Amino acid sequence: MKDRLITAALAAGALLLFYALLVPKPQRTTPASGVPVSDSARPAGYLSIWRWLGAAHVPRLSLRERYTALAHLAPRPRGNVLLVTLPQRVPMQVDELGFLRQWVARGNTLFVAAALDDTPSWTLGAYDPLELKNLQRLSGLQFEPAARDAPLRAAVRALAARPEALEAQGAQPLMRGVDALRPVGSLIERPWTAHATGRQIPLVLATLARHRAPAVWLERLGAGQIIVSAVASPFSNAGLVRRGNARFLANVLAWSRSPRGAVIFDDAHQGLTAFYDAAAFFADPRLHDTLLWLLALWLVFVFGTQPLRAARARWQAIDETAYIEGSARYLAAVVRPEDIARRLIEGFAAELRSRVPNGDPWQWLRSGSGAEERDWRRLEQLRGRAEAGQRVNLLQLQSLLARLRRQLT
Repeated sequence: MKDRLITAALAAGALLLFYALLVPKPQRTTPASGVPVSDSARPAGYLSIWRWLGAAHVPRLSLRERYTALAHLAPRPRGNVLLVTLPQRVPMQVDELGFLRQWVARGNTLFVAAALDDTPSWTLGAYDPLELKNLQRLSGLQFEPAARDAPLRAAVRALAARPEALEAQGAQPLMRGVDALRPVGSLIERPWTAHATGRQIPLVLATLARHRAPAVWLERLGAGQIIVSAVASPFSNAGLVRRGNARFLANVLAWSRSPRGAVIFDDAHQGLTAFYDAAAFFADPRLHDTLLWLLALWLVFVFGTQPLRAARARWQAIDETAYIEGSARYLAAVVRPEDIARRLIEGFAAELRSRVPNGDPWQWLRSGSGAEERDWRRLEQLRGRAEAGQRVNLLQLQSLLARLRRQLT
């Protein structure tokens, strides 16, 4: 019993060590506020917009494929609005970026809500190293971080940060009835700065109230347009109830969406994918729970029902007949039949010499032994085949020698 417990403990330790070192772990970093997807009722989700559009009979779609699927997913080739939130948990591919710009240039609208000037809690579990580069390629704006403070001073600034609104700039159709946009929580103390990289200068729709830094831009692209917001929280479930946020969203949809155009939520790049995602598969906690249960059941089966060592069999003497049969089978497998035939004939010749010490044993067998003629002639034929290295039927030879021995006696 002691050996069984020690073996079980060592096996369980080895399996746990293998799991800890080699098996990918599930990502349990999803914050309590949720992620910005259309079916999430948590503070960071977009379920409020989804239900609002449904009540207004506005076509709505959840994009759970790559951007290359927009062409056949949208009900109309133009007049649609795509809501993209950055950072993305499933980064976009290179071919997606070019396709998305072509889709916008055909007459669609891309609204990018990037968490640059605000830091919602859901961004703690999302990291996209190409976020700024992709955002620059999409919008034509180059974003640069402001100068950083020392760690202690930055921590003091973060604790002293207070909510800051985004003030509308000028009398514009998109900002009609909107005095300010109000993010959820506090903004960062030093916002990002943006510069136009092309000849076309984007239109600034809103700026930070205290810093006076641009935070919302509009840029034309072919027959469509791109709207970039440096804050990601105003359109969330928690931000939509604040004054000005819902009005701004309604203005964007009324100005950019055609009567039959759809509002598309980019859920795929936030983790809700319809295609195979290896990272999401290995990060699924259900996979790891299943593997642990299988290992536990295997341990119970092995150490609970199977013997740890084979029972020792008592010693038994080997049967002489079995020993002789085994030796014969071995010799028959490794010795050629013609060699065996020669040895059998040589042994029979030695018996004949003992009867005729001074004469030729084969001549005596033919003339004076009394053996039947057909038998000694057949023996001479087999003898000649054996000496020539030809194959000899050993059963016939053994039977012939036994019959000659009986005749000689």
